[in-house]
Amino acid sequence: MRTLLRRGSFISGLMLCLLPAAQAQHHRVSPLPSLEALASTPYWQRLLRDASPQSADYASPVTLNGFFLSPTGAEDALAELRATLTALANEPDASCRYPGRHAWLSQQRPDLAAHWPRPDCAELNTWLKGLDASQATLVFASDYLNNPSSMFGHTLLRIDAASQHDDTRLLSYAINYSAQTNTSNGLEFAVKGLTGGYPGAYSLLPYYEKVKEYNDWESRDLWEYELALTPAEVRQMLLVFWDWRGITSPYYFLSRNCSYELLGLIEMARDGLDLQSQFPVAAIPTDTVRAVLATDGLLKRVTWRAASGTQLRASLARNDAMTNAAAAKLSHNATSATNATQALTPLQRARALEVAYDDLYARHVNRKATADAPAQLRQLLTARAVIDVPPQRVTPQRPHHDPSQGHGTARISVGGGYDHQTFTTLAIRPAYHDWLDSTVGYRAGARIDFLTGQLRADRDGLSIEQLTVVGIDSLAPINALSTPLSWSVRLGLDRRLSDEAGPTRHSATTLEGGGGISVALGKTLCFSQSHSHLQGGAALSDGWEAATGVRAGCTGSYASQGAANWRWLVETRSLYALPAARLDHELRSAVQWNVAANQAISVGLNREWRANALTTFSLQWHQYF
Repeated sequence: MRTLLRRGSFISGLMLCLLPAAQAQHHRVSPLPSLEALASTPYWQRLLRDASPQSADYASPVTLNGFFLSPTGAEDALAELRATLTALANEPDASCRYPGRHAWLSQQRPDLAAHWPRPDCAELNTWLKGLDASQATLVFASDYLNNPSSMFGHTLLRIDAASQHDDTRLLSYAINYSAQTNTSNGLEFAVKGLTGGYPGAYSLLPYYEKVKEYNDWESRDLWEYELALTPAEVRQMLLVFWDWRGITSPYYFLSRNCSYELLGLIEMARDGLDLQSQFPVAAIPTDTVRAVLATDGLLKRVTWRAASGTQLRASLARNDAMTNAAAAKLSHNATSATNATQALTPLQRARALEVAYDDLYARHVNRKATADAPAQLRQLLTARAVIDVPPQRVTPQRPHHDPSQGHGTARISVGGGYDHQTFTTLAIRPAYHDWLDSTVGYRAGARIDFLTGQLRADRDGLSIEQLTVVGIDSLAPINALSTPLSWSVRLGLDRRLSDEAGPTRHSATTLEGGGGISVALGKTLCFSQSHSHLQGGAALSDGWEAATGVRAGCTGSYASQGAANWRWLVETRSLYALPAARLDHELRSAVQWNVAANQAISVGLNREWRANALTTFSLQWHQYF
């Protein structure tokens, strides 16, 4: 027994002696990263705004002098790291200027951080205390076709305070990224926006201001995706935002845009997130939302904030025709409240006055009402207050699907058909949506084709059947209160019947557009527009053609929900063409079966009547991605 005890004591002593050596061995296995290793990490390079840290060549797009501490910081991540460490060790204000770098480097190299000065950073701390941030919410504003920069939608990042709840989210702040423009010229904006001619920058502003802009002025629904970030992760993201304050980089409408740059900021919340690299060519806002939601553990919940126009349309749909007719009169002449509502029941009067108020207020904030609108609004409120009926505003039903559940914004199509000969086609559409696509997650009546191209192969060879630089259709149905403009515009290249005898077809450059009205009939949208086009090309005997006339049609669905969704379109055009002095006609019809969220099959039947006539049958398979 004594021998065993002596052996046990010996073994225990040996273990105690070996423990420090084992701990030392553990530290040797996990050494602190070298500066070279730190400089090559994706997080450090993203801190310097390099969107592709996985590539061999580091490069930052930041153009603002003063962001980099090294003269070669934009091209050399290691040089910028060394300059940053030197500044943090020797310049007390460096920690306040670059708190995002300071926080991350302190975690990576605590041995160095232990010797850094610890300044108060009063401005930063006051800012952080005022935000009281505990969570972040990615907000998607639906498309707005009247603004080129928002026709695919827009995203921003809401910062929610720990003291707030769902009823006080309007008091939050939001981080936005946008182009810094100084022009109202649409053509200039388009050219510079596509070529990086504008600087882009982050900004922080009250969330209620963006809600007022999107919900009230532009009548855009908001989808709010609450992210599953911890308060510490949100704080780190805000520290990096402080690093990036005021810096600019080229803004590209299709690639380095608002949604793309917000992904870069979200990546800063959690080391290891990889979002921006998924969009090497283009970043459509809905696609960036999908990328965030597809990341495991990053989504907490989804909420919907209906636009003022959505709420108003819900009330109109609930009301009877007499109530809506009275509301239309009241919204333009509140002094006639007694006469306009005398034949109505108290319930109808209450509903009419509330709708009239909401309509007049919407026109007032959009500067489309008369100067006496404030007085008219007060009269409507006074008339409503004396009616002993509870509030009648309708809460719109949340859509069954949010934008992230819609089809992919890009599409590739293969097919074939017959006109005077058989042919095959291959088409690609980088963005975005047309009337035959499933409306799940998309706004009804909107069509956007961007940089769409279609090739055709037949016995005559390979040719460009169609090329669309940009094509937009916006159908806004009339209602009891207003007759909004439905409009269209398109620039592209088309193959059309020539002015010669026979079914010969040639390419023609086309600029076309028009405006009119549309009407919603259940699940069907019908439209009638004046329409004109200018064309030039070998298909025309004089090399050019100007035509004007009428465009009309209907589009709708056989089912409103579900993956299998039938969509259809019938459209006619009758245009008087010069210099040929001829009335041309065209009929376009198609049916599309949306087999699944990202697959569809369509059948089309078109006929042209110009100097000659030609009927075309087509069948296509579509894959969205």
